[in-house]
Amino acid sequence: MVPDAPMTSNELRDRFRAFFKAKEHPIIPSDSLIPSGDPTVLFTSAGMNQFKDYFLGKRTDLKRAASCQKCLRTGDLERVGKTPNHHSFFEMLGNFSFGDYFKAEAIAWAWEFLTGLLPAKKLWISIYEEDDEAFGLWRKLGVPEPRIKRFGQADNFWPANAPAEGPNGPCGPCSELYYDPDGKVQGPNSVEVWNLVFTQFDRQPDGTLKPLPKPNIDTGMGLERLTAVVQGVETDYETDLFGPIVQVIHSYFAGGLRKDEDRFGPEGLRAVWTIADHLRAIVFLLAESLVPSNEGRGYVLRMLIRRAHWHGGRLLWNRKSVAGGKPEYQEPFLAEMAPTLIKTYRIPYPQLEKSQHFILKAIRAEEERFVETLDAGNEQIQQELDRLRAGKITQISGDFAFKMKDTYGYPFELLSDIAQRHGFAVDQGVFKQRLGEQRERSRAGSQFGGDIFVAPTLKLPEPVPVEFVGYQALQAEAHVKGIWKQDQWVSAAGLGDHVGLVLDRSPFYGESGGQIGDRGTINAPKGTVEVVDTKWVDDLLVHDAKISHGTVKINDPVRTQVNPDHRLKVARSHTGAHLLHWALRKVLGPETVQAGSLVEMERVRFDFSSLGGLQEEQRAKVEQLVNDRIRCADSVQTATMNVDEAKHLGALALFGEKYGQQVRVVSIGDYSKELCGGTHLMHTGLMGMFRIVAESSIAAGTRRIEALVGEAADERQRQERHLLAEAARRLSRPAPEVVEGLDELLGQLKRSEQQRRALQVELAKGEAARLVANAKQIRDVTFISAALKDVDREVLAIMADAIRPALKGSGVVVLASADGAAKVSLVVAVTSSLAKRVHAGELLKAVAPLVQGSGGGRPEFAQGGGKDPSKISEALKRSEEMVRRALGS
Repeated sequence: MVPDAPMTSNELRDRFRAFFKAKEHPIIPSDSLIPSGDPTVLFTSAGMNQFKDYFLGKRTDLKRAASCQKCLRTGDLERVGKTPNHHSFFEMLGNFSFGDYFKAEAIAWAWEFLTGLLPAKKLWISIYEEDDEAFGLWRKLGVPEPRIKRFGQADNFWPANAPAEGPNGPCGPCSELYYDPDGKVQGPNSVEVWNLVFTQFDRQPDGTLKPLPKPNIDTGMGLERLTAVVQGVETDYETDLFGPIVQVIHSYFAGGLRKDEDRFGPEGLRAVWTIADHLRAIVFLLAESLVPSNEGRGYVLRMLIRRAHWHGGRLLWNRKSVAGGKPEYQEPFLAEMAPTLIKTYRIPYPQLEKSQHFILKAIRAEEERFVETLDAGNEQIQQELDRLRAGKITQISGDFAFKMKDTYGYPFELLSDIAQRHGFAVDQGVFKQRLGEQRERSRAGSQFGGDIFVAPTLKLPEPVPVEFVGYQALQAEAHVKGIWKQDQWVSAAGLGDHVGLVLDRSPFYGESGGQIGDRGTINAPKGTVEVVDTKWVDDLLVHDAKISHGTVKINDPVRTQVNPDHRLKVARSHTGAHLLHWALRKVLGPETVQAGSLVEMERVRFDFSSLGGLQEEQRAKVEQLVNDRIRCADSVQTATMNVDEAKHLGALALFGEKYGQQVRVVSIGDYSKELCGGTHLMHTGLMGMFRIVAESSIAAGTRRIEALVGEAADERQRQERHLLAEAARRLSRPAPEVVEGLDELLGQLKRSEQQRRALQVELAKGEAARLVANAKQIRDVTFISAALKDVDREVLAIMADAIRPALKGSGVVVLASADGAAKVSLVVAVTSSLAKRVHAGELLKAVAPLVQGSGGGRPEFAQGGGKDPSKISEALKRSEEMVRRALGS
């Protein structure tokens, strides 16, 4: 029975879960938007993503499930705002069967659920044209034959056109449920509500569809679209999911909610929708501790924030009717609106409220950065458009677009938007080519070298299972199963050979998870091998080694020995990295997420997401927290368990790492739990000491801490104590008064510099008077040029300012100087009466390259520099020639 009053989105979400729970479906919580354990996927884009292993048969502990999954898709980003129901972020309701129930149940339950919300007479069905089974099942439920439409494989098969075009693998027909407010079939207002995919075939290389022994069910129904049809509104943006934020946007830009079309027009309405959509995606991504950056997921988040702000500029433009002009970019506004959206979703997603402080801070920081980008880049764009108009050119070059992105961080999408509004196109082909070339240069600069690991694949002639025993022991008996030498497998190696050894059993830890590989020795019956590194290469544990004695042959029995000192010092670092991660989250907040690490001998490099650098007191607090736990000698425990159990216990996973179903959890005390395969100490007391030695930014939104542990940290402390003692001795003060002594010394230096500068300025003014007395006349213009010694650019500017008032009428001043480091300074000054004929900035731009330099400025004043003092006289001569030419002399 259809309810009398439209249900809220929260009620619909709960009703779906309750319905399928009653059908014996375990209700699985939404996975993260950032797929856990699957670095191959940028974002979770469908309800089935988290069930991939069940569909592939790798997991069998669930036979059926239902969920409401947070999803984000970037493929439709250009359509967001242009249609009433395309979104970047959305919630997908779905029920799934993994070889359990099939088509009959899926169809019957979908019909039962929807007809409990909507009139059956307003629903119609689409099926694959050859799926007579689905047709019969719909008819059995009472759906009239005219309301069941058959479509081809392009519309009703998954993947689309799979029978004809592939890909090979699991596929099947689908059936879609449509709602039409007018009760029509294929009417202009028909809306697809639910898609049922019947995965029942395995496409073979020859194109035949082989029936799967255990067919699956994968269904998806967007909550936004369902809410719109149930609440009887024409667009998703009129539902209770978007209504509050849309009203806030209207109020902010229009001074109060009024009819969309009358107040903003179609362009404005699209901007309102885009801001509402993007802000929702932004809030959910930030709640998962993602931060804006220049690559990968962080770049998508940055683009969403910048696109939303840009559309705010469009609303302002439209509202103020700045016809034909540029938008009046405004101050950041998204952070003011985000609390409304957080409040809307606080019940189903309480994490949003918990993360509100971080969310607002991140949005505000990125918007402010974008406003700076717009200010820096907008003038460049305007100049380029003016130049193109003058030349009657209608396309902005791809090289210019790439320069704007590379130099100013100006997004290509926004440049294209500006160009389109001014009647220009952008050469996207060349832009993509330049971007690809840049990425290729970046990849080339980071490729791993070394003659043992350069092979693209490393496969033994016969597969060998490798048993790693390094958690339990540092020694092991084994057999040699592979010898890699000079890009090929060999049967033996001798003295001095550099080889990669593969054993069937090894205690050597192979580099992974940021931890470097073990070192040690391998003793064969007739040879000794020094292992300098250990790496996993294509599922093989390869010991990078040098034969130091005798020979080693295939199938030799060997005894392995890991260097215990090396293992201990690396373990100190790895346990230290976990403590550092815990301390950072405690000081900066739970949104702080590890972004990478390098764990070496008593040295840790730890990258983490953060909107800003550590303040000195925060850095000291982090260091103190770690050292406090070291003094407590907290126990370090490891356990192997199911990945879902580990997540339930709160174990932190590193985004970008791929985890199997069985994972190793490293726990320190009762406060730190991480998925980790590395080697660790038995207790934190074995670390000895922890010292942060550096903290810096490595990319937008990503910081790096470098720290020392153990003996290395102790040695750094000794060095710093010695430096403090030496500074105290030289200042003739006790150590506690060193800072006070330095302040006093710096004060004296500052006063001396001020005196020196004042004297230099007076001398410069005197020199200015001499230059005026010896000035040249070019027609009715006074021209002064001079090369001075050991005068910096600031003093040159002072001289130029002193000369201009002394000139009678119009004049040009060109001054140059070189200091002892061969650094050239250039200054050009032009009187205001002459600036339209001689542009100071253009004049300096023309002569600066002669001294291997650059510069520019305003019509009346410009400055620059260079690196070749030997060409100063040539530059001055050229400046005079240009002035004469400009004056027609």
